[in-house]
Amino acid sequence: MSSAETNMEITRDREPSQPVMNYFNYFTEIEEEFVKRRRSHMLVSPLDWSLMESWKQRGVPLHIVLRGINSSFDSYDKRSGRIRKVNSLLYCQQEVELMFVQYGESRVGSSGEPAVEGQPETENGAGGKDSPFTIGSVIDYLNEQREALELISRKHAAEAALTETLNRIFLRLDQILDDLRTGKNLPAENLETDLTMIEEVLLDGLRESAGEARLAELKKEAAGQLRSYRQTMESAVYDQTLNNLIARKLREQYHVPRLSLFYL
Repeated sequence: MSSAETNMEITRDREPSQPVMNYFNYFTEIEEEFVKRRRSHMLVSPLDWSLMESWKQRGVPLHIVLRGINSSFDSYDKRSGRIRKVNSLLYCQQEVELMFVQYGESRVGSSGEPAVEGQPETENGAGGKDSPFTIGSVIDYLNEQREALELISRKHAAEAALTETLNRIFLRLDQILDDLRTGKNLPAENLETDLTMIEEVLLDGLRESAGEARLAELKKEAAGQLRSYRQTMESAVYDQTLNNLIARKLREQYHVPRLSLFYL
């Protein structure tokens, strides 16, 4: 993040204000824009969510994704004899990637530095001073997710490795919750980084619990879903989307909740 950027702190209270585009609305903004341009109330698919996650992980700015979606649909709307509707966000993938490349090129040599990969950045390239969350909402959210993880822990109590992983996660979540309850000011970006690391630790535990045979099955399923799109996807984007889709299937198998603030 550039020195001009300010940390976004989680606040105890928020005054009503106009909604702002911020990175913690990343998935919601993309989904709503895609549904609006598609002119259909059908929500995006798990495959589309995996693509959105890959964009977030690679640091593709929200406004670049939205611009790519609109550019894709603008071109689609100009075509004559349209028969098939756009059914997947992957239709916009190439345009988003092109916009991202152009964005990166435009930033080279400019005074503004690109956002650190995976870090929030607003439309003007600076982290906002106002947090989209209150401490109370974050505490409630993390308590709910912790309770869901406790159910998983009890269900898989016989699996020593997974139990150990969950116990470590409980300790860290409790530390975070204690900090929030005592009024410690936590930059939302730092908290998000911490929660993302916890998710990765948990995902490693799930992989170990599932075993190589099950992981191979999930990879085959995910690759099958992506097969028709592989030719149009760059290798790095394909690999990231594939891994995200496998991780999503693994979380669904164990009924594991997300901890990231992007899902609050």
